[in-house]
Amino acid sequence: MKKQLRTSAPQFAEAVALLRRGDVAGAEAMCLAILKRYPNHFDALHLSGLAAIQAGRLDDGISRLTQAVTIAPKNADLHANLALALMSRGRDEDAAKSFERALALDPHAIDAGHNYGTLLLKIGRYADAIIAFDRVIARKADHADAHHQRGRALAELDRLEEAYSAHEKAHLLQPNSPDYLASMAAALCLLKRHAEALPFIQKALEIRPGFELALLCRVDALRGLGRLQDSLAAAEEVIAANPQSLQGQIWRNTILMRLGQTERALQMSPASRNIAPDDPVTYINHGFILAALNRFEEALIFYDRALKLKPDHPEAHHNRAFALLTLGRFEEGWLSYEYRNLRHKTLAARKYTKPLWWGKQPLKDQRLFVYPEQGFGDTIQFARYAMLAANAGARVALSVQNPLRRVFKDFHPGVTVIGHNEAPTEFDLHCPLLSLPLAFGTRLETIPAWPQGYLKAPAEDVARWAQRLPAGRRRIGLVWSGSTIHTNDANRSLALERLSPLFQSGDAWVSLQKEVRESDQPALQASGLFDLTAELGDFADTAALISALDLVITVDTSVVHLAAALGKPVWLMVPFSPDFRWLLKREDSPWYPSLRLFRQQRLGDWEGVIARIGAALQP
Repeated sequence: MKKQLRTSAPQFAEAVALLRRGDVAGAEAMCLAILKRYPNHFDALHLSGLAAIQAGRLDDGISRLTQAVTIAPKNADLHANLALALMSRGRDEDAAKSFERALALDPHAIDAGHNYGTLLLKIGRYADAIIAFDRVIARKADHADAHHQRGRALAELDRLEEAYSAHEKAHLLQPNSPDYLASMAAALCLLKRHAEALPFIQKALEIRPGFELALLCRVDALRGLGRLQDSLAAAEEVIAANPQSLQGQIWRNTILMRLGQTERALQMSPASRNIAPDDPVTYINHGFILAALNRFEEALIFYDRALKLKPDHPEAHHNRAFALLTLGRFEEGWLSYEYRNLRHKTLAARKYTKPLWWGKQPLKDQRLFVYPEQGFGDTIQFARYAMLAANAGARVALSVQNPLRRVFKDFHPGVTVIGHNEAPTEFDLHCPLLSLPLAFGTRLETIPAWPQGYLKAPAEDVARWAQRLPAGRRRIGLVWSGSTIHTNDANRSLALERLSPLFQSGDAWVSLQKEVRESDQPALQASGLFDLTAELGDFADTAALISALDLVITVDTSVVHLAAALGKPVWLMVPFSPDFRWLLKREDSPWYPSLRLFRQQRLGDWEGVIARIGAALQP
C-alpha cells in the first residue's frame, strides 16, 4: 500500500486541488483513474465518494464510502461523511449508526456531534438529540446552532421555558441571524408571550424580507393576540409568497375557522392535500373542518386516512375520539381518547410508580388517586366518577384545581379532596379524571347522572346572596362569552348586545360573567343586569350565587357544568358544532338532567337560539 500511495501521490494531490477549485467532475475523474490501477486506494475511494455526493449521485458516493470503510474502519471522518450521505439519501437509521461509530472513534468531534444531534431531532429522538447537543456545547460553548437546535428539541418535549433559554443563547451569540430571531419568536409564541414575539419577527423580516418562518410566526403571534383578521392577512401573505407553503395553508384554514368562516376553510382545504398528499396532517385538518360542520361521519373517513399514513398519530386518534363521542359511540370513543396521553402537550396520565387503573382491578379497599388534566368544566363534569369509585369501595383522593377546592369540600364522605399540585403520600392506583369513563365502561345509556345534582353550596351563603337579589321576580343568571384565547371562542361566545331582546321579559337578570370584554361594557351598562361578580372569589362563591337563582342561561363555559352539577335548571346556548359532551340533535343532556339545550340550526345562528329562548321564557 505504501508503494501505491507513493506512485499515486501526485495524481491524488491534483484531485484534491481540483476539488478545492470546484472542479468536482475533474476531481472524480482523477480519483477513478487512480482506482482503476489501485482498486483499494483508500484516499481515492474517500475523495471520489465525496465528489459523487457533491455531484448529486448519492448512491455512487455511498457505495464508495462504504467500500472505504472496509479498508479503514477506524477513520472517524469517513464514518461521519458516510453518515451525512446516508442522511441525505433518507436512510436515517443507517446514518445514525454511522454517526455513532464516528463519535465512538472521536468523541470530541464537534461537527459530527452536531450533525448527529440534528439527525436525532429529525427522526424524533428528542431526548437523545438534547444529549448530543449538550456534548457539543460542553466542548464549544459558543456553538450557536447547537443551542438553537437544542431549543427545538426541548420544545418538542414541551419543555418550553428551557427551549426559550436555549434559543435566547443562540440569539445572543448571533443577534442578527434571521433564523435565530424567528426561533426566538416561535419560542415566545409557545409560551403565549405573543406581543413579545413581534419585535423579533419584525427584525428577522428586515434582515431577510419574505423569510417564511418569520412570516408564519407573525401569523401565530397575531392569532395569539386575538387579532384574527390581521392574522388571516398574514397567512394570505405567506401563501402569496409561496403557494406551496403547507403551514401557511393550514394556518389560513385554522384562522378561518376561528373567524367562523368554516365553509370557506372547507373550500380552501384541498390545497394543502395537493401540496402534501402523504402528510397525515392535511387529512386531520380536513377532518377537523368537516367535524366543525357536524359532518362527523365524513370526518372519521379523513381521520382514518391519516391513520393509514401514520397509525400512531396522536392527533388523528384524538380528533377521531371526539367525533366518535359526539356521535354517541362511546365504546370506541373513550378508547381512542386515551391517545391524548401520547400528545406531549397534554400528558394526561402522570408518571407514578403505582399502576394506572383501567377498570380491571376491583376497587374495594384500594386507595385510588384521581387528578384533573384540563379545564374547570371538565373537572366538575367528570368528578362524578370519584363518587362511583368510592361507592365501589375505594378510598379516593381527588385532586382539583384550587379555585374549585371549596365547592368540592363536602363532595362525598368516601372522597378526600386535595389541591391541584398535591398528591396523597400513599396510594395503590391512580387515574386521570377523563380516563374514568373508559375505566367504568361508560356507554351512552349508562352515563351516571343525579337529577338533583351532586354539588351543594352552603345554605348560609345561598341565603346571603338571596337577600341581595331582587324579590318577587324570576331570577335568571347569564353568561354570554368565554375566554378570548379559547380555540372555539368565535363559535361559542356572542356579544351581550345580541341578547338584549331577552331583557324585556320582566325578569331579574343577574350577570355571572366574571370577565367582561371591553366591547361588551356599553351593552352591560345599558342592560340593567345585576352585577355582583366583583365579589365572586372562587367557584364556591359562584355556586352560592347560582343556588339563589331560578334559572341559568349560558354559553358553553365552566358555569354550565357548575350550575347543572348543583341541580339548577340551566339553558345552554349551543353552537352549530357542539362540544362532544352535548352530542347531536338532542335538547336534553344525559350528563345533566336539569340541562336544556338550545342549538344553532346553522352556523352562526344565534338569532334563532335567542328567539327560541325568548319564547321559552314566556309564561
